[in-house]
Amino acid sequence: MKLNNYFFFFLFFLNLYSQKESPFENLNFIKIISDNNNKIYIQEVERLKSGEASEMEIIKKEILVASKFKDLKKIISLLNRQIEIEGENPDLLYQLGGTNGILASQKKNFYSIIYLNEMLKSFSKALDLDPNHVPTLEAYIDVLYSVPKILGGDKNKAIKLTERLNKISKIDGHLSMARIYFKNQNNEMSKLYINRFFDELSRLSICESENLKDFFSKKSNNYPIKISQITSFFGKEVDSGLCALNFYMESSNFKKNLYSLEWIYYLKAKLTFLNGNRQESMRLLKLSLGLNPDFDLSKTFLRKNF
Repeated sequence: MKLNNYFFFFLFFLNLYSQKESPFENLNFIKIISDNNNKIYIQEVERLKSGEASEMEIIKKEILVASKFKDLKKIISLLNRQIEIEGENPDLLYQLGGTNGILASQKKNFYSIIYLNEMLKSFSKALDLDPNHVPTLEAYIDVLYSVPKILGGDKNKAIKLTERLNKISKIDGHLSMARIYFKNQNNEMSKLYINRFFDELSRLSICESENLKDFFSKKSNNYPIKISQITSFFGKEVDSGLCALNFYMESSNFKKNLYSLEWIYYLKAKLTFLNGNRQESMRLLKLSLGLNPDFDLSKTFLRKNF
């Protein structure tokens, strides 16, 4: 009975932020493939397999297609096959852990625990191979601190990993500490570390073209989204947020985008508005609502500011 209580608490925690704005949580803006898209998805996969290509080439291309249609189970299967062929490495294990984590957050049955365990196992293996792998450290810290102990959480370990992360990258260390205090509802300390994060972001001047490419080359694919989400929420370092989001949308990684486009357009609309361009902000909000007329964040922002 105690395990079930923890299990339902975990489900509640992961589904707490549905269409609510937060500086950190964004899993709710990842959608599962819809039945309407299944036929098109199958056709795209069949076209891939009909050409002459090696198994690895097909796997990598099929991951792109599966990402486009948000087929998370297929992505997990493909990543596992890629690991079988190429061997384990921190980047693949990080991707595998993250995809399992998304599925854990979206399942409302006992399978959530299975995906959660796979996520924890993948992150742990990634850090065994590279203790300083920044994307894995960020994700693992958040999970260890958020999940109940009976399901694999470990707050003390999360704090120790945050100290390690801070030595490798101050901006990432400050962000992880801000998240921890935010979850603890310690507003004073959360604000302290968010301000340190913004000071570091300002110092790095990521909008300079050479800095931008170098900065994001060492981060996870969705790191620019984190920057744009936090800058838009707090209304600080808006130029950096816009640069980050533009970089994300213009890069090849956008082909792997798992987030709903209506949310991405909303983020850009908000940042553009904060930067003083109301006309472009309105255009982006219309794009967002064109994709999803019921998207609450865009509807609310439009109503309050226009």
